[in-house]
Formats: sequence, C-alpha cells, structure tokens
Amino acid sequence: MHHNTQTEPLEEMAASALRLGRNVVAMVRDLRPGADSHDAAFLQRCLAPLGDSRVFSRRYDGGFDTALTRLRALRDGEEIYRRRDFRGFLDPEGDDVGIVCETPVYTDRGDQLAALVEHLEAVIATRQSLFDRQAAERFLLGRT
Repeated sequence: MHHNTQTEPLEEMAASALRLGRNVVAMVRDLRPGADSHDAAFLQRCLAPLGDSRVFSRRYDGGFDTALTRLRALRDGEEIYRRRDFRGFLDPEGDDVGIVCETPVYTDRGDQLAALVEHLEAVIATRQSLFDRQAAERFLLGRT
C-alpha cells in the first residue's frame, strides 16, 4: 500500500487515491464502524467523499481527519493486550542485535478496524503527497 510518491507520476497517484478511497468507503459500508447507529452514520458521512472525485477537495479535510481520529479510538478500544516482539537478528558471534517492540493484539473487529485505519491513513497520505507535488509544480512554473 505504500507508494513512492516522489517519483510516481501524478496521474498514477491520483488513480491510487481514488482506488484507496473507494476501498475505504466499501470497508466502512461493510464494517459499519461506530459505537452506535448515529456514530456509524456520522463516519459514513465524513468518509463518503472518498468514493468519488471529491477525494481531492480540501473542503473535506476536517471530516477525514475527524473520522480517522474516531476510527483510531474505536480500534484502540478493541485492544486485548500487547505482545512483545523482537525485531532484529541473532548474531552468532555475540548477542542479539535489535529491539523489542510492543505490538497491540486486537479482537477480530479490532483487526478489521486496524485495516480500515491503515487504508484511510494511506488515502490521506497519498492526497497530501499529491497536493504537495501540485504546489511544487505551480511554484516551479511561477504560478504560486
């Protein structure tokens, strides 16, 4: 899901944002995240613009950010415990080299919410990279 936004053509970035946005809308429709029906409807309204070309409108930034914050809170509420994982390698001539990280373990619904959060974060990051590159292009062409 990670893109090289520095070299990827703008058209591909835009298509990627549209595709990711439609995926988020489908995930929200299927998962119906929220503490209750009002919360779920609110999240659907906030994220509906991701399903079409409105994904590129700055007008919806606040709704996307609000939805992301709420989805993170819902995901975090589904945490069961934290698992400690070693990330590194075993040095045959010495000690282990690496770090120990805590990884949250979620309920099944929490795993679904985590995937939704990850997709939404990717949409937001792709949009921002696209906006940044467009601004840089305008600057370089003297159209600021």
